[in-house]
Amino acid sequence: MQQITNKHQTDGLIIIEGIEKKLYSLIKKHVKHIVGIDVSDPGIPTISYDRVEAGRAAVQHLIDQGHRVIMFIGGTGLSGEFEREKRFRGYKLALEQAGLTVHPHLVLNAEWEPDHAYHLMLKYLDTHCDQLPTAVFAASDIMAMAAMRAISEKGYQLPQDFAIIGFDDNEPSRYTVPPLSTIHVPTFEIGMVAARTILQSIHSPYPLPIKILLPFQPIFRQSSNRKI
Repeated sequence: MQQITNKHQTDGLIIIEGIEKKLYSLIKKHVKHIVGIDVSDPGIPTISYDRVEAGRAAVQHLIDQGHRVIMFIGGTGLSGEFEREKRFRGYKLALEQAGLTVHPHLVLNAEWEPDHAYHLMLKYLDTHCDQLPTAVFAASDIMAMAAMRAISEKGYQLPQDFAIIGFDDNEPSRYTVPPLSTIHVPTFEIGMVAARTILQSIHSPYPLPIKILLPFQPIFRQSSNRKI
């Protein structure tokens, strides 16, 4: 913190979402040039991708396969509210656009923890065996993998009984059985653009804060390859 509060030592700073408000206020007070990654502040340049649209695209893929009862596994983050979580908002938007209902019992709050996702899925399969979804959208690959394990342990098959899609395109996702459908997030490119933007801000700043949205890429593999 001493370096941050000494303006002669810090020319610029790249910050990511989720930073504590008090710390962020301190940073803005002492650092002239700031670039945010997924930060909701119109006063600084920001680099991001459209998480709502990415979530919507994932669920739309499942809808296009014929699925009408789709589970969401995710977390609420610092806000504590699903309605503020962009991947959930994409899930909800896709369902609403298709005229489908968002059922609260199909929304599992795993708090972004794979272990929670695993145990919540096991519990759901035990207690709702008469009203199971046909598809699952998990807000991260690692939670999707945890859900896949629970599904398999209960004797169900993927994608025959459950289609599933994750999010992030972590490297292990291509080696699951079956390989996991996912949304590729351009993390390397986001970092590169953020670095270039902070240098631009320091040496030749834009007249107004810019917002750069990089493209995501849906990757549909065998885990969701089931039309009904």
